[in-house]
Amino acid sequence: MTTQEQNTNEKNAQLAEKRLQAGFEAFNDGKLDKAAEAFGDAEIRFRLIGDFKRAGDSRSMVAEVQRQNNALEQAINSYQRAIKFYKDANRPLNEAASALSMGHIERQQAHLDRAQDAYQQAQQLYRAQQNAQGLGSVALALGHIELQRGNTEYASEHYQDAINYFKESNDLINEADASRSLADIQRLAHKFDAALQGYQRALEAYRTTRDTFGTIDAQAGLGQIYLEQEQLDKAADTFAEALNLAQVAEYKLGQADAHLGLAEVMFQQAKIDQALIEAQSALQLYTDEHNALGVAHANRVLGEVNLRRGQLGYANSIMERARRTYQAIAFQVGLAETMAGLSEIQLRRGFVERAIHNFQEAYQQAHKLHNSLIESQALLGLGDSLLQQGQPAQARNHYTDALSRVGEMESAAAARQAAEASIRLARLALYAGDMKEAEAQIAAATQAMGNNPLALQVAPFNKIIHGQVVLTQGDFAQAETHFKASREQAEALEDPFYAAQAILGLAQTRLEHGDLENALTTFMEAGRQFQLIESTDGDGFAVLGVAQVNIGQQHWDEAQENSDAAILRFSQANDLLGQADAYLARGLAHSGKDEQDAAMADFEQALKLYHQQRRPLGVVDTRFARATIFLLRNELEQARDEQSRAITQVERVMQTLNTPQQWSIFLRQYAELYAQTAITDVRRNQDETASSLLQNFARVAGSEELVQHLKIYENDLTNSSEELTEEESSANRDLIKRIQQVRKGL
Repeated sequence: MTTQEQNTNEKNAQLAEKRLQAGFEAFNDGKLDKAAEAFGDAEIRFRLIGDFKRAGDSRSMVAEVQRQNNALEQAINSYQRAIKFYKDANRPLNEAASALSMGHIERQQAHLDRAQDAYQQAQQLYRAQQNAQGLGSVALALGHIELQRGNTEYASEHYQDAINYFKESNDLINEADASRSLADIQRLAHKFDAALQGYQRALEAYRTTRDTFGTIDAQAGLGQIYLEQEQLDKAADTFAEALNLAQVAEYKLGQADAHLGLAEVMFQQAKIDQALIEAQSALQLYTDEHNALGVAHANRVLGEVNLRRGQLGYANSIMERARRTYQAIAFQVGLAETMAGLSEIQLRRGFVERAIHNFQEAYQQAHKLHNSLIESQALLGLGDSLLQQGQPAQARNHYTDALSRVGEMESAAAARQAAEASIRLARLALYAGDMKEAEAQIAAATQAMGNNPLALQVAPFNKIIHGQVVLTQGDFAQAETHFKASREQAEALEDPFYAAQAILGLAQTRLEHGDLENALTTFMEAGRQFQLIESTDGDGFAVLGVAQVNIGQQHWDEAQENSDAAILRFSQANDLLGQADAYLARGLAHSGKDEQDAAMADFEQALKLYHQQRRPLGVVDTRFARATIFLLRNELEQARDEQSRAITQVERVMQTLNTPQQWSIFLRQYAELYAQTAITDVRRNQDETASSLLQNFARVAGSEELVQHLKIYENDLTNSSEELTEEESSANRDLIKRIQQVRKGL
């Protein structure tokens, strides 16, 4: 090389260094376009003088500028060029670092296989150089990939490897990062003690090295553990401390994490409006920082908040957004919880088939992640969906499976899930007519709630089912007490769904008690509440209640119209339980209008559904209604068959009650059925059978109600005699005497 060429190269080297330095200055000042131009110019100059190492450095900085500008594919291309420069310069550690950075960008775009290839390329280079710190960085990155894929066991292995490598290289900060990552997996698996130790070690390391951002991240992680342990005050204090520190340090992502943690704490404390504000703050910060994972987390929490507020359409939209983001970035961990929440929203909106599909997906994701809490929630949701479709046996299997998952959780998380499952099993037992089992499950739920104050959030649900149980038993005063208590609890918890359910229960109690005017007012109030929370199914039950009041008032046209409206709503919500009740009500309306063929068609449909759903008391009401029509048609044998079948079911349910007093109260509700059956026997010239039936009833429940119904029938026969022939009037007088004789035997 001539002296002139040497001088030229030295000059170019100086210019290249000058341009490289200008690039760093512009980069540090946030002038990214100017930085990219300077780094590109430096690269060209270094390449021309054969300094491939410095050319690689310049191209790596171009890649970093492109990454910050979100030009990710361009950044990958730049890193590939940098890798080639480093290879030509025989700089394997720089080559490995560029491959590692390229892998991070591929992972950011959810190109997990390509990211893994880049990481493994870096791993081979670091291994050849026996570089423990580099191997730790690769292990940490590979752990993140496996976590995104939902392979928590593999992720744990990689994180543990990373911890070991960083210990070997005395890299305290990166060791803390790896410890936090491992602790996150332990938290997901509800291994809270191990997770706490990991986070506390990380926090100590960050504080020792004065790593403020790491300290904030560790505090947010600790807050999350306290939150899942349901130590809400401790969680709130930890998140608040993290928020204050993040604001001082102007660490936006740390602020967002703290706001989101506080939102979840507020949600658990039933401070729904405050939870909404905190979650919205977190979403805004994540959006400003272009952090897709944080945006997904915030949208998931906002979806849950709006579900609680009863804004189902908005909640569905937000939760769908979270689901799409998790899928786009291939983050399986968040997807399981999001799918469970989305499924619950869809079930409330009446999209049962879609909810079942998504609950199944949530369960599969949670099972893969060993997340027994989400598994349990998905199983409960599947049970609810199948029950609504009229499949109680399958629903029971899912509820029982959910209850079995409780043993895999720590006590704090287990209490609420145990209560939720027991309440649902109580509801199933109620539908099946097993009062003893229903009361036992309610007691189990109450005990579970006593083990954990936060489990009391399901207390309104428990009170509603308890109210329905005692209402079915005929204890109207106690039922009203339970429904009123449930409404107060739900309103205190800012839970409009259970508040509306409690109002519906109050209306049903007043209907059964014969207080038709108050029942009508209360059903209409329940309907307004269900409409506010976009519950088609709930509105269906409110409209059905109005129809039942209309039947009690003998307003047959209105009853038919409201029954039709209820059937439409239940069909939209795919609720076969509600449809059975609505067909029965419409049949009664048709019968009141003397449209007996139409009535029998509705009763047939109701009876089929009640049998499929294994609801004996629904069967009782429908067979009693059918028997009434057969009596009108003077088809006594068919009527007696329906009555016998109905009485068999009544007495089977009665046997599941615990005390003679409960037997008495329950059986009095069916006095008209027994009285009508006795009348049928008398008309069939089976007077002794009629007398025996009534005496058996009176021994359990007394005779007062029976006597009332028999006298009503006697009066109807007397009043109708004016329109009959002498022969028919004589037969009626004889029938009245025989009924009176049976009645005197009581």
